[in-house]
Amino acid sequence: MDNQEIGRRIKHVRQHRGLTLKAVEASSGVSATHVSEIERGAASPTVGALIRIARALGKRPGFFLEENEIGEVSVVTRADRVAESVGSGVTMERLTAGIPGGCLQAAQVTLAPGRSHRSAPHAHDGVEVVLVLAGRVEVAVDGAVHGLGAGDAIHFDASRPHAYTNGSHDDPAVLLWMASRRDVV
Repeated sequence: MDNQEIGRRIKHVRQHRGLTLKAVEASSGVSATHVSEIERGAASPTVGALIRIARALGKRPGFFLEENEIGEVSVVTRADRVAESVGSGVTMERLTAGIPGGCLQAAQVTLAPGRSHRSAPHAHDGVEVVLVLAGRVEVAVDGAVHGLGAGDAIHFDASRPHAYTNGSHDDPAVLLWMASRRDVV
């Protein structure tokens, strides 16, 4: 990501929100002159300055650094969805366009009979919500196992070790999976 693109994105968000350079200065503590230099690509923001500017603009710092700009509205049509293998007998269709680490990610996950999403419990920042669309699944959170059927949902702090398993020997389990602040899926 070059300075020109970072600056362009900052300026676009600032103007979209109807903020002046002085308003950003007041909220961020970064001088209006320096913000202007960053917007023009004449200066590269330090990590600290970018964090303060992003906060003043109501964005995550990563929004200004991503390779592909993510719009304010994102549509993923059924035709756009691609089933990708994320393990033996586990497929995922992403329902949200975006980048790993985005504020919210959603996917339809299908677990073949007897399969688990991961071979061992895992943990990460954020929260997860799982809605069982079809079949049955066992969700282990901190060692406690919760049996869920179609229509059941679970919500938990994802920093606690967790895993999903389809206990059926005959039928796949289909899940609507959502996570916030997730680094990797």
